[in-house]
Amino acid sequence: MLGDSYVERGQLFQVENHFDRPEVQGVLVDGEAVSFAERTSETVDQPLLYAAQLTSLNGAPVVLRIAALQTDIARAVSGVQRTIFLAGIIATLFSLVAAYVISIALTRPLVLLAKRAREFSRGDYAARVQDAKVTELQDVADAFNTLTDELQARLSELGHEREEMQTLIDCMAEGVIALSADAKVLRMNRSARALLELPDTLDFAPVDSIVRDHKLRSILEDAVIRPGNSEEVEVNGRHLLVSSRALDPGGAVTTLLDISEIRRLEQVRRDFVANASHELKTPLTSIRGYAETLLDDDLPEKLTLEFLASIRKNTLRLEHLVEDLLDLSKLESGGWTGGRESVDMKEVAEEAWQVVRGIEDKDGIAFDILGDFSVIGDREGLFHVFRNLLENSIRHTDSDGSINVSMALTQDSMVEVVISDDGEGIPAESLPRIFERFYRADSARARDFGGTGLGLAIVRHLVSGMGGEVVAESQLGQGTTVRFTVPAG
Repeated sequence: MLGDSYVERGQLFQVENHFDRPEVQGVLVDGEAVSFAERTSETVDQPLLYAAQLTSLNGAPVVLRIAALQTDIARAVSGVQRTIFLAGIIATLFSLVAAYVISIALTRPLVLLAKRAREFSRGDYAARVQDAKVTELQDVADAFNTLTDELQARLSELGHEREEMQTLIDCMAEGVIALSADAKVLRMNRSARALLELPDTLDFAPVDSIVRDHKLRSILEDAVIRPGNSEEVEVNGRHLLVSSRALDPGGAVTTLLDISEIRRLEQVRRDFVANASHELKTPLTSIRGYAETLLDDDLPEKLTLEFLASIRKNTLRLEHLVEDLLDLSKLESGGWTGGRESVDMKEVAEEAWQVVRGIEDKDGIAFDILGDFSVIGDREGLFHVFRNLLENSIRHTDSDGSINVSMALTQDSMVEVVISDDGEGIPAESLPRIFERFYRADSARARDFGGTGLGLAIVRHLVSGMGGEVVAESQLGQGTTVRFTVPAG
């Protein structure tokens, strides 16, 4: 024994030889590099762990042996295990945190991309993915943003085109109704709503729930099944021409054309032809009858003169009628352009009265003019206005009656002329129509007076052409008052 950490150097001779110890034998005999052995020490009476290793000391081979209490070793191992366990827990927690952070970093762009996609699907076309953080995901985000930009631009373009189309459709005078295959209203322009007197919020409603007219409802429902037809129907007092065309893949587009004015003009034309024919035929029939009678050589001279006078009267009536027709045609066709000159209204009224009183033999009628104004208008046109109105007054006023003309300046710089008489008056049911062509309140009596039924129609057009208006007031048996206005000079 060369040395022992528990024995002083001077006491080493008392220590027994350790050559036979298992750990020493393992090194010296078995040739182990390090030999271990466990046993209870006789010295300290505790289990120890021994380790021996062959080494050299001053060039001589020696065996180095160490021993440690197994309790100390267990305590050290336990400490190491705790350290390793804590380190493992810390490493695990760190790994979890790192994994969470990394997963957030990786999944956040995907979540954001999915969120933007949902927003886009709901119509939020301003949704964009700003920064995906990951190169591969950034490529996807850029592609998404590009697609969104292009789609938004296309949708905006389609929206503008749709607005333009809707504006064009709304500006159409014709009504337009687009119908689905199951007869629901897809779209309706303003003209259609106005023609059918419908509110604005009726899109996608069934036809049978919004169209009250049975015939029109039937036409619209049939248009979906058999498009390509045209049919006329009267709705809300209007004549409508309903035409339809098929839509792809189903349904129809229907147009509503208001032809009320066309039908009215056709009726006016028919009435005009009938009235003009009648007015022309009556004097021609009289002339023909008198002329055929005059062919008899034995006709008395007195009767011959009467017939010739009648022929002359009817000829003058025809001449007057043709002149009035020509004047009215020129006025209605826009061929008359009245002059704009300063006209003395009192002077024109007096001139017209002199002409009228020479035609009608009613010298007892009192005539008076109150007021004297100058106007801007056509002198010849104003003369015809006064002449026609005064002719009507004198024809329907007794010889002891009176006709008065008064003039006054209105607040809107117009001269209002009032021609009133105390004649027989006009029936209330006839008053709204007296300015129509060929209309007479008393046809037989007016024809006896030589009237053509066109005088008041000519008056209306002349006054309107000079920028004024004309109205009539009357009560049967109490006379008639006619008012017209002309711009003051």
